Amino acid sequence: MHTTKDQIQEWLKKLERESWQLELLVSAFTIFLLIQAIGAFSDMLEHVQYEYNLNDSLLSFIFVFFAMLGLSIRALSIFLILHLLLRGFWIGTIGLRSVQSNIHFDRLNYSDFFTEKLRKKVTSLDDLVVRLDQICSLMFSFAFLVISIFIAFGMYLLFLGISAVLLGSLTELLTGWMATVAKVVAVVFVFTYLLSGLIYLIDYFSLGFFKKYRVISKIYYPFYRFYSVITLSAISKSIYYYLISKFSKKRIRIVYGIAIGFIILFSLVEFDQYQFYPQGGVELTVNSNNYDNLRKQEDHVDDVSIQSNIISGNFLQLYLRYDPKHNDKIRNNCPDFAPEKEDGLNWSLKIKTNDGGFQITDRNFEDDRSELLSCLSSLYQIKVNDSIYTDLEYFYYTHPTKKQKGILSMINTEGFIMGKNILEVNRQFKDDEGEEQIEKVAFIPFWYQ
Repeated sequence: MHTTKDQIQEWLKKLERESWQLELLVSAFTIFLLIQAIGAFSDMLEHVQYEYNLNDSLLSFIFVFFAMLGLSIRALSIFLILHLLLRGFWIGTIGLRSVQSNIHFDRLNYSDFFTEKLRKKVTSLDDLVVRLDQICSLMFSFAFLVISIFIAFGMYLLFLGISAVLLGSLTELLTGWMATVAKVVAVVFVFTYLLSGLIYLIDYFSLGFFKKYRVISKIYYPFYRFYSVITLSAISKSIYYYLISKFSKKRIRIVYGIAIGFIILFSLVEFDQYQFYPQGGVELTVNSNNYDNLRKQEDHVDDVSIQSNIISGNFLQLYLRYDPKHNDKIRNNCPDFAPEKEDGLNWSLKIKTNDGGFQITDRNFEDDRSELLSCLSSLYQIKVNDSIYTDLEYFYYTHPTKKQKGILSMINTEGFIMGKNILEVNRQFKDDEGEEQIEKVAFIPFWYQ
């Protein structure tokens, strides 16, 4: 047993001496992966946004979670690039030391005053090599500690969002006094979760304020264990406690504040000198997303798309993306029609009674295709210049770029004018009170020749 411990200690010392090689390999490889991951996370976020009709509150928390992941990736990339630069400087210092290990001040022929100052201020190569090695190793560990903070915050909000949606759904299912009790439980849970989360945050950044007092620490410990699991911070707690036990807590707080402040500032502030160019808006803007010939192949269609910004020929091809979040509006337009397909999970089999018995058949989702198309197209009002088109024929269409579902129509160009034309697309529907509503969807200029 003693021999095994000695062997482990010797192996760990050898790893410490040669860890810089692993750091360089991991840093370079990780930076390459992170560059790829940024694009992958963006695609995943777009896919969730465009393809699924999730609860708005839950979707907001999911977006925040992915935003925290993206922030973590950027923070880790910055730290690893700095780490690579410092390691390169460290290797250069070692190479220089192999050529010349001491400074020969007498050969410089400086004054006695300046030579004495240099002897005191210039760090020896041996000390510089050791100091750089320590800084690089600490930076490598600190980088993963910082990103664990962003991931922990994202997990905290994601758990809150999922819990709030589940509790909200439960209160909607219950009635009477049970619904009242469920609402009280939901409010108490959310309040307790937010308050205890704030306490956990204060304890983390104060480097253990609530762990110092015996009675308070006993009360705090269950919350500490709970949030260690929920936020996944248990994974990085070894690095956290080793760092705060080695260095001055004041210095660690300063480094924490500078690092997190810089990352947040870098993410929230942008340099922009285009004072006379608007940030958003629909009118007076040519949005490349609205044209198949201008939109990038990797981009989704936001709402509406036509084949080109310059139209020639007899027909304008109009594509309208079907967004499931508008299902309620479509249902209000067709109150007497119930689609065979449910909004959510659908069973492939259907059970129905037949002559006093049960019959299991396949679900036929094709029977109501024409009625579905009529309800879906009723959501849109199409206008070119001053003409409103009420007799357009629509077809189901899956856009080839990102396989987005929608409907397609062809507008005859006979009534267009030579030069600039304006296509307006609005949503028209009845609200829950039966009042007619109009929402602007797209304002698309195009040129007809």
